[in-house]
Amino acid sequence: MSDFKTIPVTDTSLGLGDFKPDAPLQLTPAHPIADLDMIDGVTLTPLIPRADGRGALIELMTTRDGAIEPIVHVYLVEAKAGSVRAWVYHRRQYDRLAYTQGRFQVVLYDIREESPTFRKLSSVIIGKERPVLLRIPPYVVHGVKNIGGEDSTFVNMPTNIYNPQNPDKSRIAANDPRIPFSFND
Repeated sequence: MSDFKTIPVTDTSLGLGDFKPDAPLQLTPAHPIADLDMIDGVTLTPLIPRADGRGALIELMTTRDGAIEPIVHVYLVEAKAGSVRAWVYHRRQYDRLAYTQGRFQVVLYDIREESPTFRKLSSVIIGKERPVLLRIPPYVVHGVKNIGGEDSTFVNMPTNIYNPQNPDKSRIAANDPRIPFSFND
């Protein structure tokens, strides 16, 4: 049984000339925020909502502002209110996480011995009030908590496709004491 229906139409007077082109937009290029407190290689790029009476449109990524890494895999994550997803890192991929809804605390911990921010911990509050694209390099441990009062979502566009036979994901428990942060505090 399908929810798809074909509806018969008898009026064929509508033509391409009946539509009006959109007016040009003056768009500001998206640039990462310079944050001296952030872990080396992590970037936060503001996402600009373009709102009208119907709602808003937010571009997550575009080549208009310059080259981007290819989009090879995109998925939506639902996070229950108060839920924690921690701790994880990737060996090969960058995570590109777009937060445009809800309210999330993302915590990052640098375990790259050669990094100038080795053993640095950073925390950021992002979501609807501060929409951003967060880019996390390999070997930067990260966790996220939905600190809003309702279920919400975010989008990941990692730089590598997910391989179920060889997942690029390494985990430890959310309460591991070797990470100097607790989402329960």
